Amino acid sequence: MVINMLKRLSLYTLLLCLVPLFVWLFAWQWNGNIVFESYEHPLYWLTESGSVPYAIITCGVFALLFLPLFSNRKQWILAVAVMAFSMVITQGVKSGLKNAFSEPRPFVTYVTEQTGSSADAFYAQDRQARAQIVDQFYQTQRNVPEWIKGHYAAEVGYSFPSGHTIFAASWLMLTVGFMQLMGNRSGRAKLLVGFMSLWAILMLVSRLRFGMHYPIDLLISIMIAWLIHLGIFQFLAKKNYFKPTGR
Repeated sequence: MVINMLKRLSLYTLLLCLVPLFVWLFAWQWNGNIVFESYEHPLYWLTESGSVPYAIITCGVFALLFLPLFSNRKQWILAVAVMAFSMVITQGVKSGLKNAFSEPRPFVTYVTEQTGSSADAFYAQDRQARAQIVDQFYQTQRNVPEWIKGHYAAEVGYSFPSGHTIFAASWLMLTVGFMQLMGNRSGRAKLLVGFMSLWAILMLVSRLRFGMHYPIDLLISIMIAWLIHLGIFQFLAKKNYFKPTGR
């Protein structure tokens, strides 16, 4: 069980790692003068599904999607507790590392360069002052659509690691881990894994596309989520809290 769990979680971890790896392979870099197309607007709403406070709603919706896949409600409630633990510990690790490394976001570096300032001076101010600087700058950028300007003003924290990436990778790890733990091979389970995979991949793409993170931020964030959930599901497998359904 433990070996199979390692293989499954590692497989989907590798899937997510393809995003930053392809970016490096094709030498793509975010450019502050990038032009956003109208079809990218849905990508903004997707990235917002991992932003506070919308991420809380996302967690609730995702938890409900798991309900039909458990053999009884008691198992589902226990699983929801595990999901909550996962979110708390992964986001806690993210916050600690952000404060420790204090790396500026790509778009912040661009804004400070264009305004003749520096990233150090930018981050020396409180969040409200940073948001005001970003807002004032992007109000002068006519090529930047209105729907992303507010997001820039709200995302004035540090870059490394990526909280959105850890959030997305964690939900994919939870989905794959629970389906493996219960031996659930039903069509509904496969559909949920497929949906979570696509959602997580697009979340990673959105963070790069909008200049929120560098590829290394994504890669390390994915590995953090993988390590934490490997530990979680190894523990659950040994405790046998979730009996295989055989579906």
